[in-house]
Amino acid sequence: MPSRCEYLQTMRKRYARAKSKAEKSMLIDELVANLNYHRKHAIQVLNDRGPDERQTAKRNRPLMYTQALPAAQLVWEALDYPCAERLHPVLLSTAERLATHGELVLTPEVRAALANISRPTLSRRMRQWSSPKAKRTFIRHKPGLNAEVPVDRYAWDEARTGALEIDLVEHNGGSSLGHFAYTLSMTDVVSGYSRRRAILGRGQAAVFGALSLILAELPFAYWALHTDNGSEFLNGHMVKFAKQNKLFFHRSRPYKKNDNPHVEQKNRQYVREVVGYARYDTPEDVEWLNQVYSVLDVYANLFLPMRKVIEKRYEGSRLKKKFDKARTPYQRLKEAGALIKHAELLLSEQLATLNPLQLHRELERLLAQGPSLPFTRDA
Repeated sequence: MPSRCEYLQTMRKRYARAKSKAEKSMLIDELVANLNYHRKHAIQVLNDRGPDERQTAKRNRPLMYTQALPAAQLVWEALDYPCAERLHPVLLSTAERLATHGELVLTPEVRAALANISRPTLSRRMRQWSSPKAKRTFIRHKPGLNAEVPVDRYAWDEARTGALEIDLVEHNGGSSLGHFAYTLSMTDVVSGYSRRRAILGRGQAAVFGALSLILAELPFAYWALHTDNGSEFLNGHMVKFAKQNKLFFHRSRPYKKNDNPHVEQKNRQYVREVVGYARYDTPEDVEWLNQVYSVLDVYANLFLPMRKVIEKRYEGSRLKKKFDKARTPYQRLKEAGALIKHAELLLSEQLATLNPLQLHRELERLLAQGPSLPFTRDA
């Protein structure tokens, strides 16, 4: 390394004495060949005279605006020690205001200096001023609920029923202003069994109350809950509930909607395609939505077949999926032996007595009627 430094010093001197462009180009070629420098870097190195030969340029002219600094510092104090970016636009006007109150004397020279000083110059001068204000200290907060709820996903081929995904659907009509209704959706990723419940607003207590009602009516046991990162789910109610019931409570990665794919698919199929994107923001709207869901949930879980992916493989860059035979969520739960005994009896009785075409007609009637008119449910 000392030899390289000596060589560079010699080359810099030769480069500085070079008279023609051709001679300088020859020296650059020599340096590139010997030290394997990039040509642009070699030019930069040769133009640098080195630390021993550098001279610090000293400005001989006197500092400007010195007569205005006491007035500027008084303005700085009056405005509670702001930064230069905040002080500069109001420097002169505030100084004039202080002058009217007898706090300082504004001579024509000081006034002109305050008017002409630039913001960078003011910032440099302010570095020498010491502020009596205490420096801001940042408190290191304890880890929140995010630390208690791990980030995880269900396997695409999850086989154990009771793995639930939960989500909220907004009914704001395209505007998030004000108070409006939400649909709480729940889906079992294995069987496709899904439930919905409308609420007004998304307060933690309201969301937890609706979820508790859905979970209490499930016809099978559940062991895991998966949500997104919204505060309506990541709160003390949910964490305490999961611990008390020994549930595996986990959340999606931020901004990754595909971590919650099953409930997102049901949101589109059974919420958006049924009640649409209109705004619902009254108790009457919420009551109507729950009337629709009371019919829709039975209709979808007992009578509407669905398919599940049972195999994935890549053919080149394309992902190929293989689906199983279409079955209803009720059939999948029954085949898996996951139904609670009394719930299985109730569902089998409903399956034997309910008319799917009549349920479809009733659903269409409720949707055509809308939330604005009183309605009665057909027998």
